[in-house]
Amino acid sequence: CNRLAVFCELDHTTPWSQGGKTSYGNLAALCKRHHMFKTEGYWHYQQPEPGTIIAISPAGETYLTTADPPPAPPADMPPPF
Repeated sequence: CNRLAVFCELDHTTPWSQGGKTSYGNLAALCKRHHMFKTEGYWHYQQPEPGTIIAISPAGETYLTTADPPPAPPADMPPPF
């Protein structure tokens, strides 16, 4: 899905009710539609490392998504301390 994370819902890759932690390595930004498909059991998600999401469709197709690296600070920006 190509929705920006700001327009998505955060979802536990491993559900909280099954021991999944609320942490960077267990959260994924899913659009409302894909979040519903996951909740209903149609799509499945894995997160082998933080920021890397493997989505598995009902047909067994897999889709790999990796997070963009954070932007570098401007060269002329002084350190925050």
